[in-house]
Amino acid sequence: MAGKGWFGLPFFSLTPRPEVVSCVLSGGGSRLSFQLGALEYLYEHDEQFRPSIFVGTSAGSILASSLAQSGRREEQVEYLRMLRRIWDEMVQPSDMFTPRPWFDRLSTEGPQWLELMRPLVTTPKPTPKPRPALLPFLRGSAVSPASPVSPDEPPLNPLELALTADPEEQVRSEWSLATLSTIATHLGHIPRLGNDLNTIAKGLESTKSMYRPGPVLVELLQPETFDPARTAASGTTLRIAMVALESGELRFMTEQGKLVDRDNQPLSEESHDLTVGVLASCAIPAVFRPVPIGSETYVDGGARENLPAELAIGHLGAARNYIVSSQTSGVQHRGSMANADLVSVVTRSTEILIDEAGRDELAYAHSAGSIVIYPELTVHDSMTVDPALISINEAYGWLRAAEVHLRLDEEAEARHRRIIESRLRCLQAERDYLAAEEPGRRRRNALRSAKTELRDAVRSASGVPLPPGADEWWRNWERRAEPVDLDPPWLAS
Repeated sequence: MAGKGWFGLPFFSLTPRPEVVSCVLSGGGSRLSFQLGALEYLYEHDEQFRPSIFVGTSAGSILASSLAQSGRREEQVEYLRMLRRIWDEMVQPSDMFTPRPWFDRLSTEGPQWLELMRPLVTTPKPTPKPRPALLPFLRGSAVSPASPVSPDEPPLNPLELALTADPEEQVRSEWSLATLSTIATHLGHIPRLGNDLNTIAKGLESTKSMYRPGPVLVELLQPETFDPARTAASGTTLRIAMVALESGELRFMTEQGKLVDRDNQPLSEESHDLTVGVLASCAIPAVFRPVPIGSETYVDGGARENLPAELAIGHLGAARNYIVSSQTSGVQHRGSMANADLVSVVTRSTEILIDEAGRDELAYAHSAGSIVIYPELTVHDSMTVDPALISINEAYGWLRAAEVHLRLDEEAEARHRRIIESRLRCLQAERDYLAAEEPGRRRRNALRSAKTELRDAVRSASGVPLPPGADEWWRNWERRAEPVDLDPPWLAS
């Protein structure tokens, strides 16, 4: 039974078992790299990190399920190494997010369609139609310009922009000899356009997702890598989070393939395939197809809890809880979005919503006295698959775990942050240098300067823990899909 703590959420278990350790792993897509680095440090340097309870959501459910295949610490380390090897083999986004054929066609053909249709429609200048205002601040014109059309015409205020109706005919065709010429030129492509749109509509309806899991996820769920029977027999406790679309409820699948609610109460005695449960936990809405299990259809557990610490801390009885999140606290500042399109507004709002929920989950974990490891610096986003960024994020996870485990001071943390920021600058300088057909002195000097800065940052952190091989980072090219067959120019005298 759990007591009530922060904001009424389950707090410490009333009867925690001193020898029991839990490990909670958040979602985060390709940012699982951060957690891989953090866990590598914990298994190697923290003797108290001997988890027998694993709770995960989304990408974290892959990691949790794999580690839960054994109750022995040494074997968990082997599973971790296997996962990192597979993760490090990714070289492009399609390795993790493979586009559905309909979405791939839309992505590649869409710009050409827009170019084909552009001459056929234009946005004419609005003709004001005098009419009485329905509200005192509404003007006679039905048009709401985004900016003044003349010095004498002030911009509409926000309330007016929101409530003024759109014009009855905002877009209409305007025919001319040039338009007819364009149509004649592209006439042969129009039947294809119809076929493509039909294919896209049918694909969207049947697949209900833009992507399917890529070869990396398929490999992670192969029997050699993950076997539900091993997990069920390991003696460990496993909970992977998912959300039912029909009821909207957060559910967890156990190591035995049974479903429990957020209070760890069983929903039925029916058992399910744990591999299917992992797929459901990773089913990011619209990105991957929802997964039917029993009488309901499930999507990514992050839709409700991206960091499912509540279950581990409040209900599973561990006395020592490690919370490892790959989600950065805070969102990156962006420029003005006053003229942003619909998709950009929705995407940005979702980022903010997820960040706010993540802050609450981290605050709860901290309030419960957990060991909490999370990034303060964004290395890459959840759908970026880049070998160099993955490598840098793994190192960052290792460093952040060291900071928490050793309780390093702010000065040491600042040194670590400087190292990661220096590696990111080196990566950009490398890209600029390699992208130039004939890199000149300016790019060469910029690359040399960035690498020297990284060298000095690592040397200045000699008094704090660093990942193996850190002193060689500045000497080498960052990892790439295609290795660079070029001697590092910054090492030349």
